[in-house]
Amino acid sequence: MKPFKKLTLAGLATLAFVVAASAQTSDTTQGTDRSIDAGNLRAFIELVRSDLKTEKTLIISQNIQFTDTEAVEFWPLHSQYNVELNKLLDERLFLLNEYIGIYQTMTDKQATDLAKKVFALEEKRTKLKRTWFKKFSKVVPAKKAAQFFQIENQINAALDLQLAAALPLIK
Repeated sequence: MKPFKKLTLAGLATLAFVVAASAQTSDTTQGTDRSIDAGNLRAFIELVRSDLKTEKTLIISQNIQFTDTEAVEFWPLHSQYNVELNKLLDERLFLLNEYIGIYQTMTDKQATDLAKKVFALEEKRTKLKRTWFKKFSKVVPAKKAAQFFQIENQINAALDLQLAAALPLIK
């Protein structure tokens, strides 16, 4: 998928840079104040989301051959799905901010609490996909709904990999 390469270079590099820069800012601040500029991080995340939305739409439309009728039904649903997905991405951003603030001095209790939050978020993400697979399957054939989630999973896997590579390990 050629457009997918463009996505990984543009959106993912930006996201990785933002997280890495935030973590480095956290590393180099003096004393116990390891706060990051949440406003800047949020602005960068919104920019990346905007780019990803455009790129994802292009990737989906180039890889799934919707009929005109299917497209009329699919794309509004896709927009609704993205609204729900963005709520989870907001939660993830909150967890990233929490992690960046404590990774250098994290206690076992904080690690346990954070892990529980991450696992709960992963469960919500899976539940969201199941719910929306059913909704998409009502307006397009299940095979095309599965193709959509295959593409979605590939994009998310690439994002997750970039993000994981950019985050510092717990000290």
